[in-house]
Amino acid sequence: MIHVIVVSHGGMAAGMMESVKMLIGDQKNVECITFGAKMGAEELEQCFAKKIKDISEENEYLIFCDLKGGTPFNIVSRYSFRNEHVAVIYGMNLPALIVALMEKDQEGQTLKELTESISEQIGETLGISEL
Repeated sequence: MIHVIVVSHGGMAAGMMESVKMLIGDQKNVECITFGAKMGAEELEQCFAKKIKDISEENEYLIFCDLKGGTPFNIVSRYSFRNEHVAVIYGMNLPALIVALMEKDQEGQTLKELTESISEQIGETLGISEL
């Protein structure tokens, strides 16, 4: 099973989950963490410790972060550096998140295959509109 955690500074992660619900409905095994203005890194780390448990081939985690180098990214990257069953995607956007949520529960889907699929499609999720 692939669990998805969406994390951001401020309300971006919660807002993205509201949009996901509106577009593709309620999702299972998806959680949201908001790094609030009054939170410290230790408090955020405790939030992740409560949510990321039993990491294994049967319990993989895909974490979407708002930006590279921020506190949420730095904390969750430690998990991915230590374990191949945790992946972190930074610079999240709604189309990439929706792709992940729609593909994560496909029969036999692995975290590695899912991140490869997202990576292949991510270039199509951002662009400049031209006349």
